Amino acid sequence: MTEDTTAAGRVDEDTASGGKLRDHPQFLRLWAGQASGAVGDQVFPVALSLYVLHEGGGAAQVGLVLAGRGVALVVCLLAGGVIADRLRRTRILIAADGFRSVVLLVTAVLLTWLPLGVLPLITAVVGAGEALSRPASRSLLPNLLPDGLLERGNALVSAAQRGAAVGGALVGVTAVTLIGVRPALLVTSAVFALAAFCVLRVSDSRPSAAARASVLGEVAAGLRAIRRRPWVMAVMGTVCLHLFAGSATALTLLPIVARRDFGGDVAYGVVLAAMGAGALPAIALAGRWQPRARGAVSMLALTGYALVPLSLAAPFPLPAVMLCFALGGFVVELYFVYWISALQRAFPDALLGKVFALDQLGAYALLPVGFALVGPMVSWLGMTGTLVAGGAVVAASSLLCLAVPGVARFEDRAGS
Repeated sequence: MTEDTTAAGRVDEDTASGGKLRDHPQFLRLWAGQASGAVGDQVFPVALSLYVLHEGGGAAQVGLVLAGRGVALVVCLLAGGVIADRLRRTRILIAADGFRSVVLLVTAVLLTWLPLGVLPLITAVVGAGEALSRPASRSLLPNLLPDGLLERGNALVSAAQRGAAVGGALVGVTAVTLIGVRPALLVTSAVFALAAFCVLRVSDSRPSAAARASVLGEVAAGLRAIRRRPWVMAVMGTVCLHLFAGSATALTLLPIVARRDFGGDVAYGVVLAAMGAGALPAIALAGRWQPRARGAVSMLALTGYALVPLSLAAPFPLPAVMLCFALGGFVVELYFVYWISALQRAFPDALLGKVFALDQLGAYALLPVGFALVGPMVSWLGMTGTLVAGGAVVAASSLLCLAVPGVARFEDRAGS
C-alpha cells in the first residue's frame, strides 16, 4: 500500500458508497465505548476545577490543573500514535480506559489527603491514558465502515461525545454541588470501566504489526507524510493557536466569571453544557451535507469560535454567554467532522495512528503554555484584555489559513 492509498481501499468496494450505520455492529460497539468515555472526559476536569476553587485556589491553580492533561497529551501522543500502528487498536483502547478507571478510583479514595499541588500530576496521568486512546480510536473507525459512511460515522461519534459533554458537565457540577467531588470521580471511574467493556466486543481483525523501524523512525515517516500536504500543516497550526489563545483562556476564566457574574458554580456547568448542545446540530449537518469546499466552510465557521472568549470579556447576561458558547460548539464540531474524515481519506492505514497523534500533538502543543500563561496575562492585561486578545487571535488565524493551497477543499490540489 502506497502513501497515497486512501481509506476507500480498506473496505469492500460494493459497500464503499452506501449502506447504513446500523448495518455495522462493530462500529456501533466502538461508538458505545467512545460515548461512555466521553462522559468521563467531561466530569473529571469539571470536578477537579471546582474542587480547586472550593479549596481556595484561583485562576493560576485551575490553569495548572487543566494544563496537566495538556502536558500529558503533548508528551505521550507520539508514542500513542506509534503504538496504534503496531498493535491491535482494540487492545489499546481497553488498556487505556481500564487504566483511567483505576487512577480515578484511587484519586476518589485519597482525595482529601492530596494537596492541591498533586492534582496537576493526576490530570497528567489520566491524560496519558487519553493520549494512548485517541489515535487508536480514530484510526480504527475507517476499518469498521465503508468510505461512503465516514462522515456519518465520525458525526455519530461526535454526537455521542457532545451529548456526553452536555450531560457530563452538568453531572460534574451537580455531584460537586450536592454531594461532593468524590462521587463525581467515582462516576468517572465507572464510565471508563464501561467504555473498556464495550470495546471488548469489537473484533479488530487487523493483526499486530512487527516493528520495522524505531519509534523515532516511524514518527519521522508520519511527519514526512504530513509535510507533503501543506494544507494539513496549515490547519494543524491554526487549531493549535485556537486552543492556545481561545480555549485555554476561556476555560480557565469561565468558572471565575461564573462565580463573579452569574451567581455560582451551576452557571459554569450550564455554559459548558450549552457548548455541547450547540455542537449537536452541527454534527447532524456535517453527517449529511458534504460541500465540495469543506475546508472553506470549516475555516470560515471557525472564525465564530472567537465569540467564546469574547463573550466573557464584557458583562453579558448568562443567556448571551450560553448562546456564544453554543455557537462555538457548533463551528468546532462542523470543522471536526470534515477534518477527521479528510485525514482518514488522505493517509493510508499504516500511517493513520501516527498522523492522528501528530494532529493532536500539533493541536495541544501550546495548550499547557496557554493555561499556564492565563494567570500572568490577567495580571498584565486584566481579564477583559486577555479574553479580547484570545478572540482576536482565533479570528485572524482562521482567515489566514484559507490562503494556503488545499485548505479550501481539505485535499491535495490535484484532488487525490
